[in-house]
Amino acid sequence: MRRILHDLEFLTSPQTAGRLSGTAGARRTAHYLKAELDSLGFDSALQPVDVPAARLISTPKLVVGPRAFSPRRDFAELTALSAGGQVKGQLLVVREDDLLPPEDFKGKVILIPERPQGFNLAETLNAAIELGAAALLVEHGEPRWFHKTVYSGSGKIPVLRVRASIAEELAQQNGVLVELDLPLERATRPCNNVIGVLRGDSDFTLALTAHYDHLGDDSDDVRFPGAFDNASGVAAVLSAARELVEEKLPFNLLVAFLTGEESGLWGAKQLIVHPPMPISAVINLDGIGSESKLNALRLGHRQRGDPLAELAENILLKRGIEPKWIGGSDDSSAFISKGIPTLGLGQQPTGQARSVMHTPLDTRESLHLETIHQGVEVLVEIVKSVSMADPKGLQRPLGSLKIHDKEKYHVHAK
Repeated sequence: MRRILHDLEFLTSPQTAGRLSGTAGARRTAHYLKAELDSLGFDSALQPVDVPAARLISTPKLVVGPRAFSPRRDFAELTALSAGGQVKGQLLVVREDDLLPPEDFKGKVILIPERPQGFNLAETLNAAIELGAAALLVEHGEPRWFHKTVYSGSGKIPVLRVRASIAEELAQQNGVLVELDLPLERATRPCNNVIGVLRGDSDFTLALTAHYDHLGDDSDDVRFPGAFDNASGVAAVLSAARELVEEKLPFNLLVAFLTGEESGLWGAKQLIVHPPMPISAVINLDGIGSESKLNALRLGHRQRGDPLAELAENILLKRGIEPKWIGGSDDSSAFISKGIPTLGLGQQPTGQARSVMHTPLDTRESLHLETIHQGVEVLVEIVKSVSMADPKGLQRPLGSLKIHDKEKYHVHAK
């Protein structure tokens, strides 16, 4: 476990700065992972990937009347629906049953102080835009920290989530001046997948994948270590690779650390279009170590039918680990959508573990190393079971699927 701890400490350290795709921290991470694969004897390379994302380029500001509020604590951007920009306008408080003339909305900063049951933010935003609103503030509970995302949408005005207690306070200040600065950049930046190949004696290729990108630290020194999501998966795959190089596997082993997962699975899509060799099956690991014992793992599918997932189910049951037939929107879904037998492993975070994801609380100290070690053992056993089975038995008929087909891919929000 010493090497797992070493890898986690690097991946979550200030020098990787939250591993946001296209940043210096992500590049340092990629070179670290490549060097590790090189040391193990893999034929490694950096695979270019262009990753679009919404990124804060400086600290957001929200001033209402005389009071300035704290980003990430009091409010946060909503990147999937928001545009960046500077706004100055009067606050207009709007509740569910209010009937206001359309002209009242023009140029105003709209505040929704209470989200009614069945509230649809996208529809509300579209209505606000049509009425000429300058920005939208929406009450969003009382989290310890607001979650951060980098998924890039096509927003037209700034949209902020506001702490419920702050929204309640602001609801008494209808008409006060609001100054808002949301330095949100939507851009595509060059990034890299990290790929390593260990060649076997057949044309069957099993890929072990985990995304190494995260959200990036905020410019005001608020850190996003991304330990569970997904330094844990990267460290576990790297640890499994260290064991598997000694196994003399009868097939090709492809280890791929992927970028761009947080903004649309871009690294996985690039690997599908441009694999170093045709990919026969995939095991993806995203998130492990959130609990003190490995009681359950999701399989990445809602129901049986994938031969690799069914093989893993049997192994988990023998180990006393509950296999969860749960699908997801992580990188495994990109491979599954192309008909590739894929196991989407990971712990399904609940309670406290779920609440820390995409916040500064997702730290290395919050992880359980023994659980990650158990995950490595499971991963290695699954790979060994593939080597003992007839690999072709894991391959479903793929029909006319062409792994190298350069088609456009639908973007999945996480």
